[in-house]
Amino acid sequence: MSARDDMPREASNDPDVHRELVVVDPPMEGRDVANVNRAVKERLDARPGLGKVPTPTHDKWTHAAAVAAVEAGYFLGLLSDTYLRTTKVSGDRRLVCSEGAQTIIRNPDRRSSDQLARAKERQGQLERGPRYYEDLAKANGVSGGAGVKSALEFAANQLGVSERPPGSNWGPRIEGWIRAAGYGSPVPWCGCFANACIMAGGLPSGAGWIGYTPAIVARAKNGTGGWSWHSSGQPGDLVLFDTPGGDPAVHVGVCERKINATTYVDFEGNTSMGDGSQSDGGVVARRTRSTQGNFRIIGFARPPW
Repeated sequence: MSARDDMPREASNDPDVHRELVVVDPPMEGRDVANVNRAVKERLDARPGLGKVPTPTHDKWTHAAAVAAVEAGYFLGLLSDTYLRTTKVSGDRRLVCSEGAQTIIRNPDRRSSDQLARAKERQGQLERGPRYYEDLAKANGVSGGAGVKSALEFAANQLGVSERPPGSNWGPRIEGWIRAAGYGSPVPWCGCFANACIMAGGLPSGAGWIGYTPAIVARAKNGTGGWSWHSSGQPGDLVLFDTPGGDPAVHVGVCERKINATTYVDFEGNTSMGDGSQSDGGVVARRTRSTQGNFRIIGFARPPW
């Protein structure tokens, strides 16, 4: 029987691939973990267009290691449920590196025709990099590629952009943001909008992780790729939201300015202009947000501007 990652579900013949890797506390560790971490580093270092990507070199399966594996797996052509699904143990939604994913990450030559086709399509996301968004920014009267200033100018010029048709998670401009973030079909797109903004500022696409808000939090908290996590925001930061007791994050925007210690103004994709859905409202809007209350700011992921 084959799984959605196109690999057999029977036990692997590879002695170093014999279990799924799941982020737990304390972290899983061992030779198999070290082999995957080393292979992830090789795959990401060899990926053209974005330069070197910091990756764990130890034998522990941490959240940072899992996020790096997601990024490597994405550009190798793996399907998302290879690395993100509900675990049988706790029922929590966690990052999982399946046995099949480990085999492909360690041995890319064993990819199926479907995986190779997806990898080729996703390589186009790297080609549709900062220059694409610089050109798009300039077409909107924005300087483009000038860091935070360009990112915020780009965001401001998207105000009012909405899904077509409503509720579709799609539309002429939204499609471009979604595809540049690494997806080939409609998805909740707040992270895709944030990705478009930072690309307009001159940073590379976060395809493979930026569409999943908990991965943004993990990347920033672990300092991956020069990102950092902060309790106080500044212009150009990604603003992460959740409800008390919820997941690591359910929504993301781009900070425009700080009003006071608890209040910020930001640009958000896939929100509403009023009391509608805050995290799936279908439109780009400027919002005033707080670190207090029910739907609240939980922190700020700072890109390496």
